[in-house]
Amino acid sequence: MAAEEIGNVGKTPAGDIMTSRKVYIVTLVQPSPGAPAGFEERYNAYWAAVEQQVSQLEAKAGIVMRIFAEGVIGRGDDAMLMVQQSNPAAHSFVQRRVSSGAVFEELEDTDLFGQVIDWGRCLQSGLINHTVADTIQAHYTEAADKRIAHLEKRLSEGILESEAAVLLTGDQNIALPDGVERFIVSPPELDELSRWVEEANKAIQQQMAEEQARAAAGQPPTAPGPVDQSDGGSGLWTPGS
Repeated sequence: MAAEEIGNVGKTPAGDIMTSRKVYIVTLVQPSPGAPAGFEERYNAYWAAVEQQVSQLEAKAGIVMRIFAEGVIGRGDDAMLMVQQSNPAAHSFVQRRVSSGAVFEELEDTDLFGQVIDWGRCLQSGLINHTVADTIQAHYTEAADKRIAHLEKRLSEGILESEAAVLLTGDQNIALPDGVERFIVSPPELDELSRWVEEANKAIQQQMAEEQARAAAGQPPTAPGPVDQSDGGSGLWTPGS
């Protein structure tokens, strides 16, 4: 079923929405300690906008009864603690729903999730042998496919008739079970944050190129500028990195 943007919810008959199973898709933007100045403000603005839009969805399509999150191991209090430690703004958003009766369900299979992470790390380790690389790629693809199938199965089993769920994910196009409606929560603040990250990385790249040129010319480095406030060693930066 085609995804609905939040602004179009009112165009669907209220009875159809309230009696169907549905998922409110929320992009899981992570905090980034040490990020360039300006990120934290946009991060907080994004989660405030998510809170507002999901509240509007709940009024029109149904109160959130289930919460699922990619990359979170466990359920209930264990899942809440993991989110609290890694993403304070997301935790506040989830806590409001849990306090109103929503259940934080288990989404990930620990073993499959670990396989995907570890095989992915192997692929990024600078392999030089094509046979080894192909073998690792095959294992990664197999684990990733099994994980996707598991996530879809958990959503299918976990969302009951007429219920609404929130899914915190990095992929708005994540596969959903048949018969489950998709509502994408995508406030303007998400686009603004994405553009800001892109511009910040361009500035970092430009500064790195200028420093390399100065070094090649035997000139001393320039004083740190605003884009040097991140703690990453590679220069390029993304939220949560």
